[in-house]
Amino acid sequence: MDLQKRSKYCHRCQASLDTDARICPVCHEKQLMAFEQATADIVRALFPRVYPATRIIFFLLIAYFILFSADIVLHPEYGLKEALLAPPTELSYRWGAHLRGQFVWWRLITANFYHFGIIHIVFNTVALKYVSPYVERTYGSAQTFAAFVILGTLSMACSNILGDNGIVGGASGSLMAFIGMAAVAAHREHTALSLEIRNSMIRWALFTIAFGLIISLSGSLGIDNISHVSGLLLGILAGLILPKQAMTGFDRLWKIRLSRSTLPVAVALTVTAFVFMTFAGQSQKHQSECIADIQHKNYAAATTACEQAYREDPSLPISYHNYILINAINGDHDRARHLCAEGKRRFRNQKEPLSFDKLCQDLERTRH
Repeated sequence: MDLQKRSKYCHRCQASLDTDARICPVCHEKQLMAFEQATADIVRALFPRVYPATRIIFFLLIAYFILFSADIVLHPEYGLKEALLAPPTELSYRWGAHLRGQFVWWRLITANFYHFGIIHIVFNTVALKYVSPYVERTYGSAQTFAAFVILGTLSMACSNILGDNGIVGGASGSLMAFIGMAAVAAHREHTALSLEIRNSMIRWALFTIAFGLIISLSGSLGIDNISHVSGLLLGILAGLILPKQAMTGFDRLWKIRLSRSTLPVAVALTVTAFVFMTFAGQSQKHQSECIADIQHKNYAAATTACEQAYREDPSLPISYHNYILINAINGDHDRARHLCAEGKRRFRNQKEPLSFDKLCQDLERTRH
């Protein structure tokens, strides 16, 4: 009976233990609880065994690119050329790119998965295949996926806060963070091979930053240099903080639990962001209905459509413009003025004039 009893290995000293052992008798390290081990086994069985985080991120980027490219091609006014080389701003925004100056939290996440054409996605997936496996070997699959989402989101936030107005997207911030993490990990390992990897990561980072600056100065393409630099710095910081794996995996219980806890957080953030994006797409439909109803003087239907568009996606100035307009048409000037004040607070960092500025000025004049 004892010979058939299942066993596991202590994550610290690799001693063979019974599966229900809570403390290793050799090194006295606490072990995972049974449900934690079972959960990990189930998750492991669902995903690829070799570099699962890298493969999943690669698949998500490619699949998403195919989806929104198909949407662009299916629009009668666009075609394959626009989908592959110059995606229209309207559809880029619908599929999750973010506008600097409009701080919409969920767009900071979805923008990491959106790419502006075939050249953009090829550059970033090549970088992913080169850098991500080293990060995953060092920090584990859970932390790798979490770093892609969280550090990419933070680099997008830096871009939004510090950059000039414009539409932004792409996984470059996340990948620069990976380069920073890999460089730190290789430097700390301090072997001949790891130091060569460190130097390679430094060269890659310098080339990316220099290339981005040259292209930006030439004015031929828009490169998000702020996202690149902030992603690299965030990756260096994460590389210094996050627990690293030993050859046999994480060697302490707190490291295992910490690393695994990052995965559900990153997945929850990503899923929630794309749910919000779906609702925002519905908002665009109601925007069109709102405008059409106002043009046809069907004000009752317009009131409903404009309010739905505003409530589903208040991140757009047009949502405020249309809702202010229909309230003014209906004679509810107090509600319209309240929306003016709310909209100005929301878009206070936007440098360009807001679409509803003139409406609000006219409403203020009627007050006196």
